[in-house]
Amino acid sequence: GLAQKGGATWSHVLIGQTQDDILTTRVGTAAADLILACDPMVAVSGETMARMREGRTHVALNSHGSPTAAFVKNANWENPQHACAAQLEKLVGEGGLGVFDADAAARALMGDTIFINPMILGYAWQQGWIPLAHETLARAIELNGVAVKANLAAF
Repeated sequence: GLAQKGGATWSHVLIGQTQDDILTTRVGTAAADLILACDPMVAVSGETMARMREGRTHVALNSHGSPTAAFVKNANWENPQHACAAQLEKLVGEGGLGVFDADAAARALMGDTIFINPMILGYAWQQGWIPLAHETLARAIELNGVAVKANLAAF
């Protein structure tokens, strides 16, 4: 995703049955089971793509791309989000990529694009790509304590 003050952001989330199952704080090379890709350009960066592997990784991709600095310098700039999706599908293989415009969905359903993250999370969960019960994820949203009702609705 993109940080409020600019630049790409990554969060590595590791899931295990017990704390002893988690031996690192970062997802290793070609070891990601799921990428929640809120920004297509960040999704195709070397840092992100290095974590993916065909047959293992699924990508839930927000098809709406944010303009980059190239937009300011080039009046003919075109958003490369379609090329990003094609590049990701080539890497993760058929069935490994799910795409929707989370920006448009968040704006239409929630009135604000701040809800893109829980929408992408909910999309990935609906695809069966997150090995947690709905109740578990809902409880995590509740424990976070921020805009709980809205985040649950977006999820």
